[in-house]
Amino acid sequence: MTAMGRNRELLAGVCVVVLGVALGRQAAWAGEPDSNSYAPVEQATLSRTFSPEEGFVDDPFAFDTSGSRLVYVASDAGTSSHLVVVDTLQNTELFRVNIGKFTLKPTRVEFAVDGEHFLVWSTDQATGKMRVGLLNSKGRVTRKYGPADDIVQTTYQGQEAIVVHSVSSLKKRKKKHKEGAPLVRHTIAVSALRTGKTLGKKTNLDLDEKDKSTALDFTLKYWAKDFTVAVGIKGGVWDRKENQRSPDFEGWYEMPSATFTKRLPIKHLVKHRERMARLVKHQKRSRDIVVRHNISGVDLVEDGDFTGLTLAEPFHHYDHTSLVTQTSSTGSIFFTLTIDPVHPDAAAKRRAVKPWMDLYEYVPATKKVIRRARLLPPKGRRYSWRASSTHWALVPRHIGFDRGGTQLLLYTLK
Repeated sequence: MTAMGRNRELLAGVCVVVLGVALGRQAAWAGEPDSNSYAPVEQATLSRTFSPEEGFVDDPFAFDTSGSRLVYVASDAGTSSHLVVVDTLQNTELFRVNIGKFTLKPTRVEFAVDGEHFLVWSTDQATGKMRVGLLNSKGRVTRKYGPADDIVQTTYQGQEAIVVHSVSSLKKRKKKHKEGAPLVRHTIAVSALRTGKTLGKKTNLDLDEKDKSTALDFTLKYWAKDFTVAVGIKGGVWDRKENQRSPDFEGWYEMPSATFTKRLPIKHLVKHRERMARLVKHQKRSRDIVVRHNISGVDLVEDGDFTGLTLAEPFHHYDHTSLVTQTSSTGSIFFTLTIDPVHPDAAAKRRAVKPWMDLYEYVPATKKVIRRARLLPPKGRRYSWRASSTHWALVPRHIGFDRGGTQLLLYTLK
């Protein structure tokens, strides 16, 4: 073959590749699954892929309470950012919301209030402070929260609410307390999401360098119930009849009401300290699935207690560092664990197994865990995901990128 012939053949091959890529993108945008973009799945069916015409699908996305609608973020190189709302039953796009005026780099998004409003989180990279905006379907910011150290969507007094937790430094007072001047102030404010009305009181908790409040005779150990309750050690009270001070106890100080709602005796000091130390690690999420302290399984952590859960697969088959969790407004907790291909049982047989990523759902009504689906990711491929009782949405990440991808894959769970 002559040089000219080889060049023509090479040019034709390039044209075929370019055309194939273009058609692949068009098919993906049209909603037809692209076989090169997703991995084998059990107990679920790929129903639709979504790809922005420009830019990429960012990490934040979420289902509404029923799972019938999905919202994801379509971003374009830090110049634009839109919420895209999808009907998961009809597999169609409903509408878009421009959030660029509030933030170009959202870190989280959730449906709120009536399903026509959205909570959008962003974080200042310089200070680490959070901001949250409540946006309507036109993209107008109707309410702002922060900047603060933590901003949590929760339920308080039976209402959908927002908790804002701020930490600030206090100057030492001229007249010190007996235990020393407070150095750090924790401020908790809870407000109804629908009305914006403050629920309870905006309360301060002033702590010294040992995390102790002299005014309350209380030492903070961890936060519970989405930062609405401070849990720690409350000093005992003086008993006149016995002419002595009673033992210290575990106190639950509800911040919005500024009252101790629980006073629990400490029966076993060592076990109590161990439990407190574990809860400190999980205080950012009051309800969650966590790896057991001895790496023998997973526990449900809720209201200061740990409850062991049984999985469909022996826990030692999983890579315990692969646990990813997601709470939902329905009370369910979804989580994924990935099989270690050379786990002890596989190593004993000298045969590697498939590294399935298993999606589980903890159902509060039955207090049991169900395996909802399995995904076999290509080697080196990572996913961002969100789940509902009916669907599983995943964004395959580009290798080498920390966030986002070109497609969002929507699966229907069986």
